[in-house]
Amino acid sequence: MKALVSDNSLAWLVGTTCWSSEAARQRGPTGPTGARPTDPISVREAFTLIELLVVVATMAILAVMLLPALAGTQAQSRSAACTAHLRQWAASANLYAADNQGWLPCKLPANDTAGGAAFAWDVGPQLPLIMKPYQLTVPMWFDPFRPTAYAAYLGWVQVNSPGTGPLSDPMNLTNVIRYFSRQYPSELSWQAGYCYWVPRWGSSGPVPAGAILFPVDYSQKALKPAWTASSSSTSLIYGWPGRIHDVAVPYVPFMSDTCGSGSGTGLATPPGGVGTDPTKNLSPNLGHFQNNKFYPINLGFADGHVAGHNLGQIQVCYSQGGNFWFY
Repeated sequence: MKALVSDNSLAWLVGTTCWSSEAARQRGPTGPTGARPTDPISVREAFTLIELLVVVATMAILAVMLLPALAGTQAQSRSAACTAHLRQWAASANLYAADNQGWLPCKLPANDTAGGAAFAWDVGPQLPLIMKPYQLTVPMWFDPFRPTAYAAYLGWVQVNSPGTGPLSDPMNLTNVIRYFSRQYPSELSWQAGYCYWVPRWGSSGPVPAGAILFPVDYSQKALKPAWTASSSSTSLIYGWPGRIHDVAVPYVPFMSDTCGSGSGTGLATPPGGVGTDPTKNLSPNLGHFQNNKFYPINLGFADGHVAGHNLGQIQVCYSQGGNFWFY
């Protein structure tokens, strides 16, 4: 086979290349024009406007796709914290019952002579201090699904308890009493936290010490109001649990997340109007709503277990003054 390049041609190419490299080295790094020679491999061109727009659009699409997943993760985290709170409430109720002949915190002691009012979140004003020896803490009075409510409480304590005294500590349960009784001194208006299903009273004001305060027990009434026709709530079957060994204890929640329908203070009339249908009548500032989406509410039972109810499971359990309460 005939060589494509002769020996003389190859020698000439090698010599020329070496002379060129040596000449470039002697000229120095800046070259004859004073500018550094350009390395074509290191040239960086700026992004075009179209390329930048494509990147921005891609990031926006990814954000739209990921935000619901992130919101769901946040909701799960808050729901888990809520579950932990309700388990601790159940444990505290059991400890209380052990010291009070089996009664759950529904039989008022002498130092708490008001049992709340008609709303599901109203309880007696001394309940925080009554439950303090049973490992109840301030954060347990607030639903983690509504962190702004807890932040509002902390801000209120800071403003209304300046200094370094005992009341300057937001973890002081006395501040819970001060905060939730601002509007009605004879009760704790507890809309920031949970429904407390056992002690309830039909109207605000003093009640006899030792009274047992339940919502109306329709399980014991032959004539039931019209709203019960749209519900099969366990409280309509078993009544309200009063003692730790009552048959209702594993079926009717000792307490639950606040979930209602109405136009009263704190309820906010829902877009679908007031009524007994959880798919359209729940007030949006109660229950477990995030970004206008409903997440299951939690129910705490005095036997220690916690259950979750979605829209297909929650039932209206009682009504008062045109407001309905669900669990």
